[in-house]
Amino acid sequence: MSPVRDPAPFPILVCGEAARGDDAAGFAVTALLSPATLAAARVERVGQLDVLFLLDLPADVPCVVVDAVNGLTPGEIWVRPLSDLVDRARALDASGRRPEPRSSHELPIDAVLTLAATLRAAPPNGTFVGIGGAAFALGAGMSPAVEAALPAFAAAIDQAVLALHPGRGRTPGSGAAPGRGGDAGAPADEEGLGTGPFFPDRCGPSIG
Repeated sequence: MSPVRDPAPFPILVCGEAARGDDAAGFAVTALLSPATLAAARVERVGQLDVLFLLDLPADVPCVVVDAVNGLTPGEIWVRPLSDLVDRARALDASGRRPEPRSSHELPIDAVLTLAATLRAAPPNGTFVGIGGAAFALGAGMSPAVEAALPAFAAAIDQAVLALHPGRGRTPGSGAAPGRGGDAGAPADEEGLGTGPFFPDRCGPSIG
């Protein structure tokens, strides 16, 4: 009988811009990820999420997308399946409440995910892990609240990776995917399209 091998590492797509304060949180948190996470997944510092990153993923390979977001208390952690972000973006589009992007290269993350879902005929398999930020100006430093929350941010990414990686950290069928419930940092009116986080200007206009 052939030995059972662990699945190949899948990507953690880290978005952000190092020179824009809290937008560097995704880059900073990678130093705090657990050895189990780094064995199960590979860190890819993509800066701005491009649809090609998602189209290149085989259908059976998941990913974790990491970014800082506006619209949350600084340091608050927000975790959701990527399919939830696609559903929200489509609801905003249907309601006519999404602003037009400034150019084809400045789509917010949820719009990139929706485009990938359309081209792949299904949303990408994976999880978004975000942290609320306050300072996104060029040359700004990381805010104290975000810096203090980096360990919790790392723990949320660890949980998301291990939940997507069979055989590491949990037994099959145990536990739920991260990102639901009060510990996910969800706004009180999650289903209302006027609430929830949105992404920094480097990715395009807000979705809220």
